Amino acid sequence: MRTIFSFLLRWIILPLILIGLHLWSFGALYYSPIHPESVRIAIAYGFLAGVPLAVLIRWSQKWAVILPLAGFLCVLAYEWQIQPKTNAHYPPSVEKTTYAEFNGDRVTLHNVRNADYRTVDDFDVRWETREYDLKNLRTLDVFVNYWGMDAIAHVFVSFGFTDGRYLAVSVEYRPEVGETYGAFKGLFKQYEIIYVWADERDIARLRTNYRKEDVYLYRTTLTPDQVRRLFVNMLERTNSLHAKPKFYNTVTESCTNTIGDHIIKAHVFNIPFWQRRILTGATDRRLYERGLLETFGEPFPELRAQSKINAKAQAADQDPDFSKKIRTLFIKKIL
Repeated sequence: MRTIFSFLLRWIILPLILIGLHLWSFGALYYSPIHPESVRIAIAYGFLAGVPLAVLIRWSQKWAVILPLAGFLCVLAYEWQIQPKTNAHYPPSVEKTTYAEFNGDRVTLHNVRNADYRTVDDFDVRWETREYDLKNLRTLDVFVNYWGMDAIAHVFVSFGFTDGRYLAVSVEYRPEVGETYGAFKGLFKQYEIIYVWADERDIARLRTNYRKEDVYLYRTTLTPDQVRRLFVNMLERTNSLHAKPKFYNTVTESCTNTIGDHIIKAHVFNIPFWQRRILTGATDRRLYERGLLETFGEPFPELRAQSKINAKAQAADQDPDFSKKIRTLFIKKIL
């Protein structure tokens, strides 16, 4: 058994780790801010080919480990010093960042987005200041948004108040003008992270009515106290990012995993690390299995089918009661 483990470690596990580190280093150099572009690409491909070539020239088990590891550490040191931009040119949808002012139980949110869409790319953005009373926080609803593969979803949440208002927040990458998203690029400090606090008619309707993506809405079983702790915790991070931007990362700082981190930091409940990072498309099923969703007595397949809001959102469209209209499932079941 010891011999088998030694063989696996030496010839399979360690080489795979070193190859992974080398490929990450190549990606970090390829997507680095080095200018001009020709120099950046030459450095990246030179590194990609140079380290293996050096290993072959000085072939020994020791150098086969030392050279890739040394190359990785050098690139990591370079990557570490890259700082987020503070004066980039952003499109209107993420031009401003939200920040909150606390006065006891009263919270004033500045730059809450409330966009009115004609198409995905044609819209008017209003940035509003809204006031909320923490004593009136009651519910947390979860939106699960699919745009391609069922295994991956964008998850955002909405806080409900006793006066019937809802406030949604979506953790997203913040693109510069002309910049497009790439999951692989998102591993290499390409975008800043942003918490988009918005009206549901903006953030949900954009996905259901204009992007034509599948969106499911669930009511959680969190208590008002748990909802309040999560709300405050997310606003504190929002204020921190407003003051000092940080990078988005596909694995460590994106939508679902960041919300999961907030849930843990707010002492709401614990979520295993892998569930926050892997196969986010199963988020609703995991919440259901842990008893964190209002099931209304339905098995998961039926609950999921009834929770899809696309038709309701498209019918409601410009209706001022948009948030109420997409929650007919909750209203019917409660009544």
